[in-house]
Amino acid sequence: MIVKFDEPDPKRAEKEAEIKKLDDRSLRKLYNETRAAAKAARRALNMEELYRLVRGTKTIQRIAGERGIIIRSVLPRTVRS
Repeated sequence: MIVKFDEPDPKRAEKEAEIKKLDDRSLRKLYNETRAAAKAARRALNMEELYRLVRGTKTIQRIAGERGIIIRSVLPRTVRS
């Protein structure tokens, strides 16, 4: 399952309500699947789909943040000297 939102999305409230019902593990899984779809859209240069998917990842991050969970968009990199 992935999450994407049109701008404006008339079903946003319903979609967000469904996301909020997920447990923490399922929420992280949803984020990872949506992010993977966004990466694929970016590689395919499908910018409209990418924008819709990024809105989905940001919404998932916001909902996770409301629960005190931080989902980072990128892995931290080690600085080498």
